[in-house]
Amino acid sequence: MQLSLKLVERSYRLLDQINYASMFVDNPQDNLVIATEAGEEANEALNDAIQCVKNDLEFKDGPISPEQKELLISSLTETREKLFVFVKYMPQDKLNEARKRVEVENVDNREEFDGDIDPNAGVYNPVKLPWKE
Repeated sequence: MQLSLKLVERSYRLLDQINYASMFVDNPQDNLVIATEAGEEANEALNDAIQCVKNDLEFKDGPISPEQKELLISSLTETREKLFVFVKYMPQDKLNEARKRVEVENVDNREEFDGDIDPNAGVYNPVKLPWKE
């Protein structure tokens, strides 16, 4: 869990992405503050999950407690929900293009996957695209 969240933090640099994408908000006079606040709240929620793992789980053996699990789930859920608010203010044509690229990349990754490398390897939790639910 700790490694996964560290990779998310380093790979996505969420706040940097929010700041950059804010330049493209539709109707910025009315929507920039709302969108940016939602993006910053998403980043804070993600950091809450990262801090939980760093501080609460770092040196513990065994499974996480139900309370820790609930905190992680609620933080990551809030991150997702706030990001959905943020992207609502993006130009829909650009958003649809980006979503299409993600879909194509997911299909390509599944097709390129070489299961012969490790018989235990596989796609155990395939991506469920939230905009398709």
